[in-house]
Amino acid sequence: MRALVLIFLAAFASAAYAQPAARVIMHLQSSDTLVYKSIVNQIGNIKKELPDAQIEVVCHGPGLEFLRKDKAFYVNKIHRMNLSQVSFVGCEYTMQQRNYKKEDLVPYASTVPYGLVEIIKKQQADWIYVKLGF
Repeated sequence: MRALVLIFLAAFASAAYAQPAARVIMHLQSSDTLVYKSIVNQIGNIKKELPDAQIEVVCHGPGLEFLRKDKAFYVNKIHRMNLSQVSFVGCEYTMQQRNYKKEDLVPYASTVPYGLVEIIKKQQADWIYVKLGF
């Protein structure tokens, strides 16, 4: 009986101190392909060390180019890595300003009305903020 109580206490203690998976919101506002190359490495490194991490890359302004089908070398490279819980989001306001349509983006990207508002909402929900670029 005593062993059972100790096992229960150990299990309860480890569950009480278990941290939830990291949720990371990455902010991309650059059209620099060196930044894009860096993103591939950064996401790969995060997923190696924190495989359960949820990552969302929000692209707006010049950063929306990262998601364009005709310029999507690096985002396609990440997509081919087949990492779980990595998503890409484009800003509809930027799309409107640049006359882009949803079809201009890679098919696995989603969109939100305003990229910065998406980032604010995620930070309010305790997501970890990472600004991408140099």
